[in-house]
Amino acid sequence: MTKKILLTITLGIFGGVMIASSALAATSASFAPASVSARRGQSFTLTIRINPEGTKNYTAKTELRYPADLIEVRSFTFGSGWMPLSQTGYDLTDNTNGVLVKTAGYPGGVSSQTTFGTVSFFAKKSGNAKITLQSSSFALDAASQNVLGGTGLPQTAIVISEPAPSVATETAPAPVSEPEEEPVVEEEPEVSVVEEELPLPQPTASQPLLAQIGSLTTLGTNNAIVGIFLGAIIIALIAYIIYFLKKNRAPKK
Repeated sequence: MTKKILLTITLGIFGGVMIASSALAATSASFAPASVSARRGQSFTLTIRINPEGTKNYTAKTELRYPADLIEVRSFTFGSGWMPLSQTGYDLTDNTNGVLVKTAGYPGGVSSQTTFGTVSFFAKKSGNAKITLQSSSFALDAASQNVLGGTGLPQTAIVISEPAPSVATETAPAPVSEPEEEPVVEEEPEVSVVEEELPLPQPTASQPLLAQIGSLTTLGTNNAIVGIFLGAIIIALIAYIIYFLKKNRAPKK
């Protein structure tokens, strides 16, 4: 009888502890999406959600692990209503070792599913990777008890492939334009103009000097003998006139 009582008490205590533990571990965390396919050189985002399932959470900490040789964290944005804690050990982005730690409080507490934050990752090279939530993460209730548990710690599978080869667009050869034919201009036949040489007017020159002298010699008679005779008479007449004039001008004695 005593053994039965002790067994009943023991089972009751164990059951109470299990019930209390399940009540304390009411909050769950999840990642969205659960899997990601990306190409090298692309960015992608991961959303962290917390579901208190009726138990108010006032503070939450998430620690993520990821392969730093394949991906790296570019940024983190807290969800609406969360106040970040930047103390050492509660805020860390380590792309060398692949660790992301973010912690924040929610004034007044949150009792329904909410977005804790969004992470932006960059795919560095091709390969398979996993992003996992570590057991060091927690969600605290009003008594500062960790109520994060659920059905297990979430994770997201990442598949990174090489970029698709760029297909060179074949460009059609530019149409070869045929040279335009120059219009044929019919040349008019050259009309040869024969310039007729007109006789130049001969300048009217004065009679030659010899002809003039001959004319004086013949005194216009065209006879030399008659001309000489008449010339002699004229000369004699002129000489007489000169003598007469000189004689009349000489003073009388």
